[in-house]
Amino acid sequence: MKLIKRLGWTTAIAAGLFIGGAAPIAAQQDQKTPDPNITDRSRPAQDPDQSRGKREEPASVTGELTRVNPTSMTFSVKSASGAEMLFKYDEKTIVTGAESNVAGLATSNGSMVTVTYRNDSAGNMASKIEIQAKR
Repeated sequence: MKLIKRLGWTTAIAAGLFIGGAAPIAAQQDQKTPDPNITDRSRPAQDPDQSRGKREEPASVTGELTRVNPTSMTFSVKSASGAEMLFKYDEKTIVTGAESNVAGLATSNGSMVTVTYRNDSAGNMASKIEIQAKR
């Protein structure tokens, strides 16, 4: 009789382990693979800029124009805090104020400027330079 009880309990435990181990496998098989044509509405839509690399919002700084290098298309601005920042410019950079073109930038050393720029992989790229008249 003891042998039958022992076999009964052993069989019951083995069956429980077998069924318990098979349940996660069955649950995994019931899951459907997602259809790539259906968008998941629970997640927010991705910004197109995120897929190409994160773009920084434009920033601006005001200070004294200290150096201009037309060959390398760079210039430096010394801010009110004393920090000197290096910027790059190109033919798309908008220049306004006393000298309204990039060529006039070189003659504006010492002028106060406000630079709107983006910090990207190439460095600080100026999108707009506002030159204030010398005092």
